[in-house]
Parts: sequence; C-alpha cells; structure tokens
Amino acid sequence: MLMHGKYNSILRSMFLAVVLAGLISCRPCSFSGGPSLELARDGRTDYAVVKPEKLTKVDEYAVSTLTNYLFQITGAVFPVVSSGEVSPTNKCIFIGLGAQALKALGNDPLAKLKDQEHVTRSIGQNIYLYGKGIHGNLHSVMEFLGSSLAWRWYSVYEKPVISSMPSVTLSPFNRKKGFSYVSREVATQWNSDFYYQNGMNMGSEKWGKDTNSRFVPYLRNDKFVHSSFSYIPPSPDTVYSHTFKWLERTNYFETNPNFFSMSPAGKRIANRQLCFGNPDLRKELSKNILKHLAVVPGNQIITLDAADTPDTFCYCPECKALEKKYGGSIGPIYDYLVELCGLLKEKHPGVYVKTLAYRRDQSQKPPVLPAGGKIPDNLIISFAPIEDCYFADWTHPDPKIQETYADLKAWNAITHAGNLWAWLYPNPWGTGIEMPVGNLKRNINQMRLMHQAGVRGIFTDHCGYVQRSGLSEIQSYLIYKLMQDVNCDTDAILVEFTDHRFGAAAPLARKYLAELEQGREAMTNLPPGVRFSSPNLDDQTFPYLTAENIYRWQTYYDSMEKETAGTPDELLNVRVLRRELDFATLWKWFELKKAYPDYFKDHMSYAGRITAVNNATAQAGMKHRPMGEGTLQDFLAVIQGGGQSRALPQEFAGIDQSLIKQYQPRNYGRSGRKTAVDPGAAFGYAATIDNPDMPFQFGFYQWEARNPPKGKQGPRLSLERKDIVPGEYRLYRLGTITVTPDSWIWFSAKSWGTHLELGNRLYEPGADNLWEAWVSLKFNGPSYGGTATNDQVLCDRIICVRKADK
Repeated sequence: MLMHGKYNSILRSMFLAVVLAGLISCRPCSFSGGPSLELARDGRTDYAVVKPEKLTKVDEYAVSTLTNYLFQITGAVFPVVSSGEVSPTNKCIFIGLGAQALKALGNDPLAKLKDQEHVTRSIGQNIYLYGKGIHGNLHSVMEFLGSSLAWRWYSVYEKPVISSMPSVTLSPFNRKKGFSYVSREVATQWNSDFYYQNGMNMGSEKWGKDTNSRFVPYLRNDKFVHSSFSYIPPSPDTVYSHTFKWLERTNYFETNPNFFSMSPAGKRIANRQLCFGNPDLRKELSKNILKHLAVVPGNQIITLDAADTPDTFCYCPECKALEKKYGGSIGPIYDYLVELCGLLKEKHPGVYVKTLAYRRDQSQKPPVLPAGGKIPDNLIISFAPIEDCYFADWTHPDPKIQETYADLKAWNAITHAGNLWAWLYPNPWGTGIEMPVGNLKRNINQMRLMHQAGVRGIFTDHCGYVQRSGLSEIQSYLIYKLMQDVNCDTDAILVEFTDHRFGAAAPLARKYLAELEQGREAMTNLPPGVRFSSPNLDDQTFPYLTAENIYRWQTYYDSMEKETAGTPDELLNVRVLRRELDFATLWKWFELKKAYPDYFKDHMSYAGRITAVNNATAQAGMKHRPMGEGTLQDFLAVIQGGGQSRALPQEFAGIDQSLIKQYQPRNYGRSGRKTAVDPGAAFGYAATIDNPDMPFQFGFYQWEARNPPKGKQGPRLSLERKDIVPGEYRLYRLGTITVTPDSWIWFSAKSWGTHLELGNRLYEPGADNLWEAWVSLKFNGPSYGGTATNDQVLCDRIICVRKADK
C-alpha cells in the first residue's frame, strides 16, 4: 500500500473536515440527505465499482484510476463488475450511466449538463460518478477523489499525496462542477497521468472525436504553430522541409518565388512570409492542406498561421490591397483563412482551422468587418500577446499593455463563442527565468481578465517548468485550478500548496513570495524592450533586486533551511525556490559584499548550491533540465576577475548601451587550463582556447539537430600571421549573426572545445535575433610570433550589438 507518512496528520485533519462538511472546495448544486456511507472499514469494503456498459479507453482509465487510488487510501480491493452483475442489495460506485444507474438517476441526466460538466453524488448507499463529454466520467472520478478523499497531486516532480485511511465514512453529497476553460493545454513533462488527472484535456474536448484513445491528442497535424512554411517550404535545407514526410515538394522558392513575400524594394524573399495575396499560392497551399487531411485521417484542427518573423507580411500590390480592405496588416492572411474555412466546411465539415493572433504589426489586431460581422465559425483564434512586458498584467496603465487587452476584446466581438483561445506566459524566458520574478498575481489576473474577455481555451508557454524554476510548480497548480474555476479562492490554494511543499517553512516562504510580488507591482514604469522574453540584466529591468532586499531574503532562506533540515524533500523544495535568489546574489556580488561583508563571504557557496539543485533528483525520480549553467559561468568569471571592467573599445562609442551585451566563452576541452587570470583582460579573466590552430579560425554556427549533428555555418574568420599582434588583446569583427535557440560562437577548427552558447542568452522567440558580433583575442607562443614557450590564445570577451528588427 502506497503511503506518504509525513502528510498523514495534515490529511487526516483534512479528511475530518470532509466527514463533517461532506465536501472540500466545491459548490453543491443541491444536497441529498440520508444515511452516512461507510466506504471502508479496517481495510475492507462492501462496495464494488460498476464500469460503464460502453467502455471507452478513457473510461477504462477512469475505472483503473479510481480503484488504484481507493486501494492505496483504504487498503481495500474494490472489485470491478458490469452493470448486469449488480443486485439490488449491492453497494456500488457507478462510473458512467449504465442501465442500473439510470434507474436511480432518471432517463437522461446528461441533458441538464453543459459540455464537460460532471456530477458526483450519493443516493442511499450508492455513489454515482458521471459527466458529459469525452472525459466526463474521468472528471467526475477525479472530483470525487479530490473532494471526498483529499487526493492531491501538486507537481509532476512529486508523487500524488495520498492519505492512509483504512476506515472511511462519508456524509451524503451531491456536487456538480464544470470548467471555466473548455480547452486546457499545457506543455507536458515526464508523466502524462499528472496532467490528465489534474483536468488537462489538451484542447480535445470540444474538437476530438476519438474516444478509443486514452489520451486524445491535441493536434494530430504534426505542426503546432507557425506552420505556413511547413506546407510551402522555401527550400529543402530549411527546418520546415522536414515537418511533413508526405509533402511532395520542398523547393518552392526555386520554382515559385512569387509564392513568397515581397520586400519594400520589390524583391521576393525566401524566409520571411508567404504572399497570401497570390491566387496560385493559395491554390497550392489549399491543395497541400487537403492532402494532409487525406493522408493523416482524423484531424479535427488544421493549424495555419504565419512564419515567426516580424513586420508586414508582404509589400506586393495584391497584399497591400487586402490590408486596405480589412483595415490592417492581418488582411492578406485573414482573406485566405476565410477562403480555406469555406473550402473545409464544404469538403471536411467539422474540421477547424486554428491561427495565431500575433504581433501588433501583423495579426494581433483583428480585421475590420462590417457592423455585426463575424469571422467563420470554424476558425479558432489563438491570441498570443508575445510583445507584452512580462512584469505587468492587463490592469497596468501602460499604453501598450492596454492596447493588447483592447485587441483581445475586439477579437471576442467578432469570434464565435468558444473559438477564442489565448496563450498565457506564466514566467518569462531569458534573464527573467534566472532572476526572482513574482508572477503569481499576474497569472491570476491575466486568466481572470482573459475569461472576462471571452477566452475559453488556454495554452501555457511555460519555459520554467523544464528547469523546475522556483515558482513554476506553484504557478502551474494555480493555473490548473483557475482553468477549472476562474473564481476559485487562489489565496487558500496558495496556502495549501505552500504548506504541503515547505512544511514548517511555509509561512516564511509566503512572506518572501508576497514581498517579491510587491517589488514587481511597484514597477509603474515598465522597463523598455522587455517582452515575454528579454536578455536584459540591469537595474532598470530588476529594480527590486537591491542589496537590501537580497540580503533580507537570503536570511529568510537561512531560517527556512533550518526549519526543513530534517525533511529532505521539503529542504530540496526550499532550495529550488532559493536558486533564482542565489543567481541574483552572484550578479550583485560586489555590491552585496561591500554592504554586508560579514554575511557575503564566499561566492562559491552560492554557486555550489545552484549546481546542487541543478543536479538534484526530484521526489518522483526524474531530473529537471539544469538552469542557467552558462549564466553561472559568466557570473563566476566576473567575480574571479575581481569585478573590474574595462570600458568598451572606441568602436562602440555612441551606441545605446542597452543594445550591447558582453560575454565570455567557456573552455570545455579535456585537458589544459580552462581559464587564465589576466590583468590585461576586460574583466581580469579570460578563457583559454582549446587546441588552438594556425591559421586561427573562429565563427558562428546554427545547430538544427544534434543527433546526428547538422546545421548551418554562419560568418567565420581565418586569421593569418599578418592579422595577429602577439601579447595584446585585439578586437576582430565576426559580422552579422542570426541567433537561434541552439547557436554557438566557436573557436579553433581543430576543436570547438572553447565556445559560447549564445542561444540560451540572446535568443528571443518572435524577434529578428540579428546581432553584430565582435571577438577580443590575445595570442602568444611560437605559432603566433609571441615569446611564450607554448602556444596560447585567450578570449576575454565577446561583444554583441543588437541590430534593430527589420
């Protein structure tokens, strides 16, 4: 029998509340009086579970989930029987609406339910669990376990919280629940049962038809977002050409350059957008979409949206005319979507098209339609406010924030009910994932404001979850509860979650979270250039990360670690939450050391704690992706160099400092010194180049896939003896680079052992990601004309200057 002893006292108290009240965290629609229900006594039960007569895969899962948890909670085996095996004297838990259940409930109890609503109720000594929709019966099972038996599953990184209760007596109950959001989609990690049992349906409830699949897939068209180039690939060597194996052609730009967008200068561009104003492009695109529906039968949703590049779609006369027709940049793609939706309604009724409302200068703003006009009823709008600052929700007075919310409400006015979905960004990408950011209230407010604006589907773009960032699990659990009931008591949920997660340290953890939220909320003037992702690391972006706050919060954590020292799981949870604060501490090390010299003594203790959390094994047995390994090395390099910082070279005079980023590469080679303390280096510290070559070569590379390795070579330089002045640092211009999620600046064609992984530092989804790269190098040794006995090449900094989005 599975049991988590340390939670027993808490859960027993919760269970007593269940017995007294008959429910936990629910709103009864009516109450059925009658005798108490003795579900189990001393590890035995008189109950049987009655399975549905028409058993789907989802129902099979509901039956096995209920019986497994009942056994773990009570120790009793609940036999599973069919409706025909039930006698009038049996005590039963009915799943679904078989003949026996209908005798007690009436002919059509589902008729009074809305889609996805579900009922858990008792009549006499019997229990009835049923609901409407593909997952209706499963939703009822999970509601019964949560409300009547105190089942909880807080995080995919943990095991379910299950109380050992050999004897269970319930008061009569009658509860009906639904979901505020009909489509509940999250990025999944590790254990699909966790998401399924917490109510996620991956968008399938409204659109899915396949009840013979345990987990009804969300999109079976193999392309989640930014799909236009996947149907019309510009060339065979792009990532888009590999999306659909059935696609016959992948070289469209070679044969049909007029399928692709035109620049202001009248030139066709391969990797920007499609030219939706071109009738021949539309015909070919529709043909490929229809073939997709033929070769992959069962699709309910086709994703068709623009490529992930900014600016107006196309400057050709036809596209410009469509912009004018619909009152904005969305014109060309919207006009085609209307055509596509009409075609699918004729040839594939029931199939929906889903498209992004994305970027203010593209499709975030809806088309201007005649008064009372609506977009097609088989078109789903997925609103993705990628350009909003991640420090603010839509109550913030910032004009751009308010503009976004106005756009969302404008979409609701022309979209059919249920067809407006939205993206939620629980925590930011970029530097915001490594720094403490109080985004709990922001997420709560956003979800409530989305719902008020008509949104009924949510997708969470949750980058922090794969690294188990400190707030990610709390954010996720709150989001799951808000998806179920957007007006739920989030304060109570936060207390419950933190009590479970941090034990005796929970009150102090909540105090830290509240103060972190206060720091974010005090940012009345939002930092410029900070969207849902940002590479910025400065006081303007994080004004609340002062020496005083960091010091006080670190003392909170000292106390929290003492409180949880005897409970390893809770101690790890404290340190997971502390990790972002440790990053902030290393970033501000010299300021902290000066202000609080008796406290901040050894920076390696903070680095060691970060590394230990990065390498930790979660309670459920998995390891999360390490957080900020490159950033950690950057911080340690600056600290080891003593905090000195030479001014930027003259080449960068007059450039806006916010556009300039400086980094140091890291030597990953197997032998030799990795670093060198050098007073002449920009930060007093430089990376050694692994296995230096002559001519000396370095360059930029974009990885597309790492197994097998392949990608695209960017600019590279080859330095001859005449290009080198030994013994001093010189600046070399590498050139313009396009940063991708996995891209490097590498050194030495013999090794690449020394490199800088730029993607996790600079890449911004949705931006041009164009930077000008410069490299500072010092050479010594015989191959380079130096006086040293052995060849050595040092790199003290790489300077990247952001180029404006085109």
